[in-house]
Amino acid sequence: MSDQDWSPFANEPPPPRRPSPGPAASAAPNPGTPPHPAAPNPGTPPPPAAPNPGTPPRATNPGPNPGSPPRRPSPGAPNPGRASVPGPNPAPAAADPDRTTALRPPGLAKKAQQAPLVPEPDGTAILPVIPADATPAPPGADSEARKKRSVKRHRGDGGLRTTVRGLGEALITLGAVVLLYAGYEVFGVSEAINHEQEDLSTNLDTIWDGEAEEEGVDGAPVPELGDAFARMWAPDIRPESWTLVEGTEPADIEYAPGRFLDGAYPGEQGNFTLAGHNVPAIFSEIRSLEPGDKVVIETKENFYIYEVQEHVVVDETQIDITAPVPGQPGAEPGDEDYWLTLFTCHPRWDNYERYVVYSQLVETVPRDPAGDLPDAAIDPEA
Repeated sequence: MSDQDWSPFANEPPPPRRPSPGPAASAAPNPGTPPHPAAPNPGTPPPPAAPNPGTPPRATNPGPNPGSPPRRPSPGAPNPGRASVPGPNPAPAAADPDRTTALRPPGLAKKAQQAPLVPEPDGTAILPVIPADATPAPPGADSEARKKRSVKRHRGDGGLRTTVRGLGEALITLGAVVLLYAGYEVFGVSEAINHEQEDLSTNLDTIWDGEAEEEGVDGAPVPELGDAFARMWAPDIRPESWTLVEGTEPADIEYAPGRFLDGAYPGEQGNFTLAGHNVPAIFSEIRSLEPGDKVVIETKENFYIYEVQEHVVVDETQIDITAPVPGQPGAEPGDEDYWLTLFTCHPRWDNYERYVVYSQLVETVPRDPAGDLPDAAIDPEA
C-alpha cells in the first residue's frame, strides 16, 4: 500500500510535484529595481535571491520529502502553486510519537500542547475575600479590666452550678431509696409475712386437734393475744387463706390480720372486726372487693359465709366502724346485725385514712372433718 492510501488527507488535492532537475528558476524581478539575472553555475545550485528591503521576506517551499509521509500544510504557508527557489534539502523530520496529532484540528492540538494537565498548586485555593466590618469596637472592649470582669463573672457562676448539681444528685439518690423501699414493702415484707402465715396455720391445726382447758369460739380454746384462732378465705382477691390472730396491737398484727377485742367472734351477733396492714400479703387488696363477693371465716366447727355489702373511706380517728352496728355508735344489734368489718390504712402508700369493707353473714356451713372446703371459700363465682 502506498503512502497516499493511509494518509488522513487522501481526499485533499495531491501536493505539487517536485520539479525535475534542471536550471534553477530565477528570482522574481522587483518592479522598483532593474532585474539582475543570476549567472548559472553548472556545478552548484544557484544561491537564493537577496531580500528586498522594501518587501517582507518570503519563505521558500522545499517541497515534499520522499522519505517521510506527507503532512498537512500549516496555516499561513505560501501557496504551493507559486514557484519559489528551492533551498537545500532539510534533514528528515523525527517521527512524531503521538500518531493522533495529525488527526486533531490545528487549534486543538496547539491548545493541548500549551494547556497544563495539572493546575498550579494554588490554582484552586483562591477564595473570595470577605470584607471586614468597618464598625470599630467600643471603647475599652479589649481592656484588661473588662477581661478580668468577664472571667470573674463566669467563675462566680460555678458555685450555683455546683449547688444545682448537688441538689440533683441528692434527689436522684432519694428517688432510688424510695424505689428500693417500695420494692422491699411489696416483695420483702410480703415474703416474710407468707412464711409466718404458714407457721401460724400449722399452729392453728395443732390447737384444734388438742383438748381445750377452756372452750372459746366453737369449742376451741380461748386465744391469747397474738394466738391464731381462725382462717379467712376471699377467693375473689386471693386463692390462699389468711390465718387470723387475737388482738390489734402492732406486735399482734405484724404478720396477720387481728381481731378487735371489743367486737364479736365469727358467727356471733354484732360486729366481727378485723384490722390488717396495707401490704399485698395482708389487706392491701381488699380495695378490689365488690358488693356480692364472698368472704368465708373457718373455725374449728363451722364455715361462716359473709357477703360484701359496701366499702367506705373514713378518717383515721373515726372509731364507729367497730361499733356493734357499724356507723351507729350505741345502737343495739338486731336480728340481722351479724357483721364482718375489714379495714386497713389508706391511701395505698400512706395511713391518714382508713379503707373499710362491710360484709353481712348469709350462711353457716358445718366444717367437714375431712377438711373439705365449701364452694364459697374456693370459687369466686359461687
